[in-house]
Amino acid sequence: WNAAICLAGEAGLRVGEVKALRWREDVDMIARTITVNIQSCNGVVTTPKGRTRRTIPMTPKLHDALKRLSVVREGLVVRSFAGEGYSDSQCDKQLRRICRRAGLPIRSWHTMRHSFGTHAAMFGVNPWRLQAWLGHKRIDETMLYVHVAEANMRERPEVGRAAGAAESDPDRRVIAMLGARGKILPRAEAVTEETAAIARS
Repeated sequence: WNAAICLAGEAGLRVGEVKALRWREDVDMIARTITVNIQSCNGVVTTPKGRTRRTIPMTPKLHDALKRLSVVREGLVVRSFAGEGYSDSQCDKQLRRICRRAGLPIRSWHTMRHSFGTHAAMFGVNPWRLQAWLGHKRIDETMLYVHVAEANMRERPEVGRAAGAAESDPDRRVIAMLGARGKILPRAEAVTEETAAIARS
């Protein structure tokens, strides 16, 4: 389920695309890319919503989550211990359970997709690149994320800036910054009166 959540939140996949993702056909661990070819909705496998095949680069966090899966890399990526895919209701139930156990408000799978798109826009991704990553048919769909990002713009977190600083390619910079979300940079310990007194003694 950690891998499923990373696919939604770190690559912007819809839940139907997460359920249908296959190791051999869709995941390239060497190139670090996810290719969305199909989706599964109510047990029916179809083309993705935008009817277009798309390839999304993996963030470091997503790559690590997939690498940690202790499964033979055949068949579905997200599956039961018996190797079977999950139903829509099973995925929704599991996400509600995860939110409750983490003490978070109940959210939908699509919320993570929205977070990916909005954060990518905040980190300065080219809107047409974001359109390709999200699989939108029209640029005006993608621009909704850009407008939300512009309306709520804030200073980029230090950890994100540090992660993106090493990348000269704009797309790779955004992917590095997206992958750094949730990380905390180590800080120098603050010197209090008490620690100063201990040091003097």
